[in-house]
Amino acid sequence: MAQQVTGDAAGLLRHLAKFACSTYLGAPPEVRKQAGLSILDTVGCMVAGSTAPETRSLLQAELESSAGEGRASVCRYARKLSPAAAARVNGYAGDLFELNDLTGGHASIAVVTAALAVAEARGRTGAQLVDSVVAGIEVTSRVYAAYYPTMKPYDDVGIAPPGIPSTIGTAAAISRLYGLGEEQTANALAIAGALAGWCPAEVIFGDGGTIKPALFGSWPATVAIQAVAYALAGLTGPQALLESRIGLYATLARSFDAGAILNPARWHLAAPRRKRHACCGYIHSALDAVVALRADGTRLEDAAVIEVRMPSYIIPGIAKDGPPVSSNAARFHAEYCIAVAAEGEGVIVPDHSLNFARHMPRVEHAMRRVKVVADDTLTHYHQSIVRGLDAGGAELFRKRVDAPRGAPGDPMSDDEVLGKFVALTRDVMDPHAQRAYLARVDALEDERDCGWLVGAFAAQ
Repeated sequence: MAQQVTGDAAGLLRHLAKFACSTYLGAPPEVRKQAGLSILDTVGCMVAGSTAPETRSLLQAELESSAGEGRASVCRYARKLSPAAAARVNGYAGDLFELNDLTGGHASIAVVTAALAVAEARGRTGAQLVDSVVAGIEVTSRVYAAYYPTMKPYDDVGIAPPGIPSTIGTAAAISRLYGLGEEQTANALAIAGALAGWCPAEVIFGDGGTIKPALFGSWPATVAIQAVAYALAGLTGPQALLESRIGLYATLARSFDAGAILNPARWHLAAPRRKRHACCGYIHSALDAVVALRADGTRLEDAAVIEVRMPSYIIPGIAKDGPPVSSNAARFHAEYCIAVAAEGEGVIVPDHSLNFARHMPRVEHAMRRVKVVADDTLTHYHQSIVRGLDAGGAELFRKRVDAPRGAPGDPMSDDEVLGKFVALTRDVMDPHAQRAYLARVDALEDERDCGWLVGAFAAQ
């Protein structure tokens, strides 16, 4: 059973509701700036995944079940849908290639897509959108940070971390856009947590089919929007859902730190976690180690074994026995992605998973030489050690990485985030239009409406 580590655990959801209703006055300028970059980064990811076959299938299903024309834009599509439906499609597209950020687990893909849809439908300003995104990402991050360090293994609970915290945090964002007070916001958060999907680890790390991209973005956004509607109607939720002896933390963790929620001084957006590689974040540290070795002139091909040492808790999710069998499996396949880097690629891009079968002949030999092993001296997924061993087991080379590019310990610069957006959107937006779009995002808090953020790509 989870026990609190520090702080007063009473009323955690009410504390978060109070915070969500007052973020404008407390958020430093850098936090608000990073919220704007999180919006930009998420839109870029949405554009990248918008025309994939799986996204088209989801969109078709949403169109067939739609009750009529809505008020929220869908990326790369002219027709508008309801906010919940638009958030589902945009969230799916944005999560598909595993390029969306890791702040608060995967907070932005749910918070931003839901906030964009609701802000457009309700005519909110750019400043109000930023307010909501700050509230949503910070609430998600605080719920997540309170238990992540003591999280139970996936094979004990079968639940992946991001889905439930993101549902609660997204409800905070939508409550902010609706102007709810503390009481209704607290109920919206509680209802969202109660109705959240359980985010099965099997879907994320096992044989998840093509529904996986809905779990971190689409479904948390949908449940959060509905939870706010229920709170507005007067329904109430379980206020002790997090800290109860039979609550979320007792289910998912050995203990929890209430101070991670109650501490007013910590802003997670001040140290965002962004992604360079289009694959599971658990693999990024090892990828960066391999890329760095090659940049230093190391001959990885001389190694009989490329040993990749990782924290034990992440290995069940990403170490695989055979080759990838689907695009989604390729994004969570450590041996495959590391082999791609070992064969000379500096970054994993969407094509490496979308067309994995075409890349396999080139990387299959290297993939057979990659061996993932647990190292108990490594405690966070940001850490890895890559060693090259000869046929006799002697070490040929070694590289340790304690923070992949994009992590707080080695952050992407603002220009790198802008460059990522440009790369992801260059096929649908010319350089002049890109520069104009980036200028508007830079001044987002001066904008009187938000529909253009997705609408600029809606009819492509």
